[in-house]
Amino acid sequence: EVADAYRDAADLLRQDNTQGMYASVVVDEAQDMGTQAFNLIRQIVPEDKNDIFIVGDGHQRIYGRNKVVLSQCGINIKGRARKLKINYRTTDEIRRWAVNLLEGFPVDDLDGGLDDQKGYKSLVHGERPQAETFSSISEQADFIVNLVKQHLENGVSLSNVCIVARVRQELDFIETALTHANIGCYRLAKLGSDAAHQGDVRLATIHRVKGLEFDEMILASLNEGIVPLKAALDGAGDPVELKQADLEERALLYVAITRAKKRALLLSYGVVSPYL
Repeated sequence: EVADAYRDAADLLRQDNTQGMYASVVVDEAQDMGTQAFNLIRQIVPEDKNDIFIVGDGHQRIYGRNKVVLSQCGINIKGRARKLKINYRTTDEIRRWAVNLLEGFPVDDLDGGLDDQKGYKSLVHGERPQAETFSSISEQADFIVNLVKQHLENGVSLSNVCIVARVRQELDFIETALTHANIGCYRLAKLGSDAAHQGDVRLATIHRVKGLEFDEMILASLNEGIVPLKAALDGAGDPVELKQADLEERALLYVAITRAKKRALLLSYGVVSPYL
């Protein structure tokens, strides 16, 4: 397991009495790292002024079991933490919609306390997220194809448009429809450059778009059973795990819609997701 590898690596450094290799460590996406990861980070760099700089957002935690109390890992942030409350990416309308997804769910502050959304704001305004519901997956795909065609006619750069779905099967159907319409599309890969696909619309699972941003996000197949994913909720063994699984699924949708800088479309067919 990954946590075991972190633990073993920290033990090796401890046995070798290896300290001072680095002056500082910068940590991003801290909310998705667990206790053993931070124990390793603490072992890598000795405690000193400006030894560790950590950035994280509990609202974007999509791996729920990775909650950590930094002080228990020897990392003292008491009196040193700051909240960044200005959103420079999305419009305030998109931000508000995303925040509502987590309404009533406790979100931790990465050190044993709770965070809230008081005082957060975006500097720009725009359209509210638009929701469209269709009778079938084919009708949804036709809508997406026609929308992308309109973007082409209006000179919109398709590389600034990303279509996401919770599961690959839904993306496969949409990709086939776009290909049959002679519309270039590129499935975002974990590694490698997309420079050779600048004229193509992007496709990705929700997990893949974490850390990215696009002018327009098209969230497809927001249906009951897919969002939240039925298998994820059914796998919960008790009410506590079920609540955690539900929060993870909400966080995924939160992450997806907040990738949008200007516009967000929420598409579904059949029975609409309860999150909508």
